Amino acid sequence: MTLKRLSKIEDDYAKDLPKGNYLDCALGHNPFGCSPRVLEGITRVNPQDIYLYPSGEERLKESIAEYWGNLSKEEIFLGAGSMGCLQMINKLLTKGSVVLGYAPQFLPYINDAIANGAVYEYVPLKEEDEFSIDVNEIINNITKKTTFIYVDNPHNPTGQVLSLKDIKDIVEEAEKKGALVIVDEAFGDFMPKKNSAISLENENIIVTRSFSKGFGLAGLRIGYCIARGEIRRTLTKIHLPFSTTMLSIKAAVLALEDKDFLKTVIEGVKSNKARLIKFLKKEFCIAKTHKATPIFLCGRESDTYSYFLERGIVTVPGGEFINLDNSYIRIRVPSDVEEFLKRVTST
Repeated sequence: MTLKRLSKIEDDYAKDLPKGNYLDCALGHNPFGCSPRVLEGITRVNPQDIYLYPSGEERLKESIAEYWGNLSKEEIFLGAGSMGCLQMINKLLTKGSVVLGYAPQFLPYINDAIANGAVYEYVPLKEEDEFSIDVNEIINNITKKTTFIYVDNPHNPTGQVLSLKDIKDIVEEAEKKGALVIVDEAFGDFMPKKNSAISLENENIIVTRSFSKGFGLAGLRIGYCIARGEIRRTLTKIHLPFSTTMLSIKAAVLALEDKDFLKTVIEGVKSNKARLIKFLKKEFCIAKTHKATPIFLCGRESDTYSYFLERGIVTVPGGEFINLDNSYIRIRVPSDVEEFLKRVTST
């Protein structure tokens, strides 16, 4: 029965990325790298950080709490990237649990939910509406059978951002129906801090965050989630010990201390994204997106993925998402826009 359930899981696009002289516009790491302060700090590795179990979690939790200003350390759980936190949360699912989302949406989370026995229900985003997320339609689909509502904000793959009011409306309706809202803010560093659902104090919400995107620590696998009330006490019981490393903890602390690096990255993304969209929209459809997020959805009637691959640019094919095909692609904004434009125009 387990194998039958797992047969519903979609392949993960990350395992099939082509190798060679390609411009990577696929994986969601930071094309601008990480803070120089991080690089300088982690070159001084203490041998004990390698052979002893990590002991710096409290220090990082203090840094995260200070960064947000409205958190206690007890509300913070660390994980191997935000995906590690999502996997922990999905342990609460049982056979027949219902996860409500919208499609397209971040596929690895959906796969993990299905692997834990859940049924995935979704509101399809419509091409004619530029794949805009209709919050009212999500709210109307929440029932007493709904276990989780999964909201990725900013949205993956379009890069659009829901307002804090939109999130609050979903959370309040879910609360009436006894459902838990998971707000995945993996790309959250690219929206204003005041828009983060971390500011909401409802007890039926968990917010996940990553150091992989804005802070550029994808290779170190470090993230965290925020939970309050009874759900916090439940996560305390199932949270794996030593789920991070001393190296990743130290890097994350240093990253939070560098206030200027993230600002520089966001400005770089905004500038490069504006140039790309201005160029691409002459021939391609661009889904609704936010000017500061590093991803967007681009498409036309033909095989858009192959079009860019033939020009040496790797993107994420739309066929790797539910409710899309390869006429659409997700582009992660590169640091070198000139190289992108040169490859597209030279063929």
